[in-house]
Amino acid sequence: MAYELTSERQAFAEVLEHEIKKVVRMVRAFPAARFDRKNAECDRSACELAADFARHVRRIEELATGRPAEPARGTLRARGEILLDLELAYLGAHMALRAMPPFRWGQVVDAPAGLAPWRQARRGELLWLALREMVRHDRHFGVHLGAARDGGEGPSGGSVAARRVNPVLELVEAIA
Repeated sequence: MAYELTSERQAFAEVLEHEIKKVVRMVRAFPAARFDRKNAECDRSACELAADFARHVRRIEELATGRPAEPARGTLRARGEILLDLELAYLGAHMALRAMPPFRWGQVVDAPAGLAPWRQARRGELLWLALREMVRHDRHFGVHLGAARDGGEGPSGGSVAARRVNPVLELVEAIA
């Protein structure tokens, strides 16, 4: 059984690393002229959304260690600061996952507020849920990136809100 937990933990670490690389590419690819602008259909700018990625990664570190992670740095406005903060958060989460003994993956722990519909769950399940929330945030950021590249319109001419509720279009864009 410990082998399966180690394997699941390794799979989680690999998926997390892949997602972080994808996030870094998207943040770097965002047009600089639109990075601080709020979209008409969303009350957050790409800069604010990008800074939230480190918060998601810190939550993963907190779940892995069972103690609060290093708090986020102050308000980050420059793309380089955001990427540095994300990298530091990832290093903390990565080290916490590597140092975590296999038995801790299966421990039942209290679920953080807003992450799970349960009061308690296995640490591994909560980690996967936290990663899923980061992927959802990644998709939201991707919608902003697509709109910024298209001048506010999606490839089909639809608005950002229309693209957000069309999962087929999101899937096609992800593959392209």
